[in-house]
Amino acid sequence: MKKNLVSFMLSGLLLAGLVACGTKPVDPNPTDSSEEPTTTSYVNPEDDPEWVDYTKQVNLTKDYAGKEFLTAGIGEVTLVTKVDGDTAHFKQKSGNTGTIKGRYNCVDTPESTGMFEPWGHGASEFNGDLLKNAKHIVLSTDSLDNGGEEKPVLDSTGGRYLVYVWVTTEENPVLEDFINVNLALCQYGWSKAKGVTGKDYADPFLNASVQAQKYKLHLWSDEQDPDYNYADPVKIDLRMINEGIGADGEPYDWVGSKVTFEGIVAGVGPDQGAAYINKDITYTNTAGETVTQRYGMYVFTQYIVYAPLTTIGNELEITGTVSEYNGVLQVVDVSYSALYPEDDDMKILSTGKEADVAPLTGNAGKFASDAYLNCMVSVDLVCTGGYATLNTATTSAYSFTLYCHDKNNPSEELNIRIVDGISIKYPGTLKRIGDNIDFFAGKKSIAESLDGSTDNRKVESISITGGLVKYTTTKGKTTYQVNLCKAAGLTLNMSAA
Repeated sequence: MKKNLVSFMLSGLLLAGLVACGTKPVDPNPTDSSEEPTTTSYVNPEDDPEWVDYTKQVNLTKDYAGKEFLTAGIGEVTLVTKVDGDTAHFKQKSGNTGTIKGRYNCVDTPESTGMFEPWGHGASEFNGDLLKNAKHIVLSTDSLDNGGEEKPVLDSTGGRYLVYVWVTTEENPVLEDFINVNLALCQYGWSKAKGVTGKDYADPFLNASVQAQKYKLHLWSDEQDPDYNYADPVKIDLRMINEGIGADGEPYDWVGSKVTFEGIVAGVGPDQGAAYINKDITYTNTAGETVTQRYGMYVFTQYIVYAPLTTIGNELEITGTVSEYNGVLQVVDVSYSALYPEDDDMKILSTGKEADVAPLTGNAGKFASDAYLNCMVSVDLVCTGGYATLNTATTSAYSFTLYCHDKNNPSEELNIRIVDGISIKYPGTLKRIGDNIDFFAGKKSIAESLDGSTDNRKVESISITGGLVKYTTTKGKTTYQVNLCKAAGLTLNMSAA
């Protein structure tokens, strides 16, 4: 059965990545015809009788039935989200259902989130397709990492688990039906073997990497990546990016394009190093009216801290690539160096402009729209539900989604999102939203909601300041959320004691 899986699942993906020729995003103002995308042609290496499929030689040998990854270092999981080529989030099928942030062992694919590198997009798609098509997913830990004990192991960040990811398309699989996704990434040239010395599958990883280099697959190729944008950046403004307008005034999708724009740091976080950039832009609309509108953008830095983005009120010129995350635009692949500046580095144009980007205020109905996406906003809400999710690599880092409506108008919905990297004042309280929601509606006191408390105050509303984003649920419903940037942006407004 494993032979069918590899032939259908991997060979098809390989051919799609090698034979189909992609194109880079189109520059709306091309200046050099030499920037046209390079057409790349490949021969399927599996047609060569010397080709070795190492994914067939490495089997899942340890039984996972009835085991949980968080306690035994092996167990079946379900996919929460694919992040990039070598990172994904999972939940156990049984036991603790907190989020397992998995960092793939023995590989390091090119970047495709906060930074863009050639072949990163393809690696991310390859990983995502294997996970999406899998009927069963199993995580396991290397015996060298855990010292032979039955336990999972954290990576150097302390927030992710080092994992081997095994997948199969069989409904009722046996162990030999599973293939190792980490090894497949290496075998098909989406990653080099990394840190494999002494690991359980060191030889297959090294051999697969050497073979991929021999056949010049993907990152080993002499050709350019057809999915990577090699063009120079185009100087535009935040309105053009957000409204999808080209330099000629015609509709244009900027996702994938390298751009240069100006804006002011309006909020810092919630991801380390990241920031919300806002700017008021005055323009003439189609009716001939002069309009001033605030536009925003989230700059994601792959958790690298760049000094210009750390201070609210810094007016910056930023060069990066427009991407999309959960239906919201963001700019990634930015750079800055005070000692060795480059042309495309961020530039500080002025400082002290906090007042120009003070958070917008209003009701939930005003902000439950695309008009102010990525802008910093402040609003008073009443919580009506929600859930908390533990990052299982920790004992106390919870992320929260709170279902809310406007303080004065229950028909206006707007949610709150708090990532697990923010240490808020009320973690114990917010964890109880599932069984004590009346507390947030001002009907129950803290004493009734928290065991042992003598505080009789009630929550009348929640004041939140953060970046406006939107999220589409698995059922296709689009919700708007205020993304908390720092702990000080969240206040529970209590009734008098």
